[in-house]
Amino acid sequence: MGTRRLTLLRHGQAHSADSFPEDFERTLTRRGIAEATAMGSRIAQRRLIPDLILVSPAERVWHTASLVAAACELDSNRVCCARELYLATPETVWRLVTASNAATLHLMICGHNPSLSQIASRLGPKPRPLDLATAGMATAVWTAAGWAALQPEMAESSEFDDPAGGAS
Repeated sequence: MGTRRLTLLRHGQAHSADSFPEDFERTLTRRGIAEATAMGSRIAQRRLIPDLILVSPAERVWHTASLVAAACELDSNRVCCARELYLATPETVWRLVTASNAATLHLMICGHNPSLSQIASRLGPKPRPLDLATAGMATAVWTAAGWAALQPEMAESSEFDDPAGGAS
């Protein structure tokens, strides 16, 4: 079946909820734009280019994904809205992962906490509590399994990165 990689990317820092009438409309701050741009550059430099990015429809998430996609020189048809990612539970996010097309070898989910951190905390042979920073990412690799058979704990390796602290 080949190697599968999942990358979870939290959106960059957004304006506070009291600044916008709807949470859905919150935009990135200057810092959030800088965070997303930096992570996009690091993702591209490390050649962690996804085949597909599934994105929550919230403005702050779309902007983050757009900056990352631009840094990775991805065509717009490789960035897709997944409405169910808006403030999704970890179970909903994982259902999207396991339903991925077999041709997709590297899937990126760009969305929200707490679900992304909850999944990231379970990745790999040595799970650990994790709170993804804004524009922070977790990436994990599985071999010899299709998407439908994957479980977070079965990842053979996992890495974490954030705009301030770097990779671990």
